[in-house]
Amino acid sequence: ACPRRSHEGGGGEAMRHYRRAVLLCSLLALLVILYVFNEIAEAEEEVPGPSPRVAGARGRGVDLPAAARPEPLNRHQVGTWSPAGTSKNSSWRMHLAVVACGQRLEETLTMLKSAVIFSQKPLHFHIFAEDELHAKFNSSLETWKTAFHQKFSHTIYPITFPAETAVVWKKLFKPCASQRLFLPLILKNVDSLLYVDTDILFLRPMDDIWAFLEDFNHTQIAGMAPEHEEPRIGWYNRFARHPYYGKTGINSGVMLMNMTRIRKKYFKCYGIFYIPKQSEE
Repeated sequence: ACPRRSHEGGGGEAMRHYRRAVLLCSLLALLVILYVFNEIAEAEEEVPGPSPRVAGARGRGVDLPAAARPEPLNRHQVGTWSPAGTSKNSSWRMHLAVVACGQRLEETLTMLKSAVIFSQKPLHFHIFAEDELHAKFNSSLETWKTAFHQKFSHTIYPITFPAETAVVWKKLFKPCASQRLFLPLILKNVDSLLYVDTDILFLRPMDDIWAFLEDFNHTQIAGMAPEHEEPRIGWYNRFARHPYYGKTGINSGVMLMNMTRIRKKYFKCYGIFYIPKQSEE
């Protein structure tokens, strides 16, 4: 009987040590988690807003200026920072353009709704779409205006190319893809514009990327990003059969443009003549 009691006493002691070890490990894990969350919070406070995407014509030898890099401001702090607070153009309505063809109606509406939900300034949508989509776009957007308290307005346009080169442009890329290249000529009264593809989703105010227009110097006309950051897995440098800009090409899915400067200096040279000539050769 005595040895049995001694054995049970030893087992109880071991269990107490085990519980203490578990408690200590739990406390250490909790401290590690709190430390990680604290580091993430501090890192987010130091991260600047999204980098501008530099727009240029597709093709080697076309040296278009890149967009200026912004100062490391906390532009994600929407509640405390005014995207264009010091600009004389701070009251301007932001302009957002998109081109929708085929089965892109719902995808485009999702993108537009995300822009309305997060943005602070009023928006004007410029929607270029095939004729059969016009009524559906207009119906949906008119319904939204009540829900969003007239926070946006919109204009719907047909797909349009220059008559003399329309056939070339329609065959150059995917259907309607080259429509974006003619926005400066079609939207003659729009000074600045953000173009996005239909599959873009806004997760923060459009005001943030719109504010990069103020960072442009007197020679810069647009902002875009490279198509890829790693050349070994880039698409253009591995598969493209046509000329492209830089090492990995330019991503034209998000283009922030100073339309006035494009119309004044660059567009007639690079936009209209360069690519059709390439395709005809």
